[in-house]
Amino acid sequence: MGITVLLRGDFLTAHSRESLDHQGDNCRINDWVSMTYAATYIYWAIVALWLTVLSSVVYYYVRNPRAFGPTRLLLTVIGIDTVRNIAENIYFGLYFGGAYGLFPHWTTEVLGRPELLILPKITNVAAGCVVLGLLLFHWLPLAVRDWKRSEERVRDLQTLAAIDPLTGLYNRRQFETLARAELARCRRYMRPCAFLMIDIDNFKGVNDSFGHEMGDWVLKMVATTLASARRDADVVARFGGEEFVIMLPETTLEAATMVAERIRSMVSANALAIGESKQFLTISVGVGEATASSPSVEAVLRYADRALYEAKQTGRNRVCIAKLPLESVAYAAE
Repeated sequence: MGITVLLRGDFLTAHSRESLDHQGDNCRINDWVSMTYAATYIYWAIVALWLTVLSSVVYYYVRNPRAFGPTRLLLTVIGIDTVRNIAENIYFGLYFGGAYGLFPHWTTEVLGRPELLILPKITNVAAGCVVLGLLLFHWLPLAVRDWKRSEERVRDLQTLAAIDPLTGLYNRRQFETLARAELARCRRYMRPCAFLMIDIDNFKGVNDSFGHEMGDWVLKMVATTLASARRDADVVARFGGEEFVIMLPETTLEAATMVAERIRSMVSANALAIGESKQFLTISVGVGEATASSPSVEAVLRYADRALYEAKQTGRNRVCIAKLPLESVAYAAE
């Protein structure tokens, strides 16, 4: 009885072991089948992904060809690489599909030939050479040329924003920008800086009598005279209408007055030849000096403008010096 139970126990144990081994084999087979399908279908998933990329590029380019500009070549590079990826993954999808029984077995035999196995690599090399050639000999030089043209356009725009188109001098906005920086430097280091406000006398009469074309010529002539009289550090600008302004860094009020007289003499020496008659031009000049207490460029220019108004009221064709406010004089004395 004991022997029978022992034999029955051994039989049951062996049967259980065989059953477990069979279940393990089935699990391994199921895992292998799953990995086979995954390894095969992954190529077709990649093909679908790259087809989506290619169709998106083609769709948006066909709808908006002009919107891409120089990036058209970059789209070409993307298209070449996309076609290469599609062809390569279709090849390996067919090859492994045949090897794992998803496609006829002859596909593996045909695609498994050495001369065909190297075909995807040759396609890679060819696509890489085409892309490299496009980048080195077309797209990158084109990008550099576009960048240079963009920089030139930026400089042109900066020039247009800073230069008065009629006279070629700085405009008011650019002058005020430069003057603020210079005034800050002068106040920091306690250095002198002077400003000249200049106005063409009887300019309205020139426009009314001889026309705006002659008025423009007068503005250009005065601008040329001012530019020729400036030092390298001086800043000359057309302030508006027939008014000009000059900033004289490192210049005291006395020295600025001498400069203003020299400029006034240079302008008055010029004559307008109108028919058989000549008409001499004159200017009035107001001189203002920036001090340590000058709150802003605008304030200094107001002082110079008051002196200019005084020159106009006292007969024109003269230079007047701005009188500093009492608080500025007191501050300077301290």
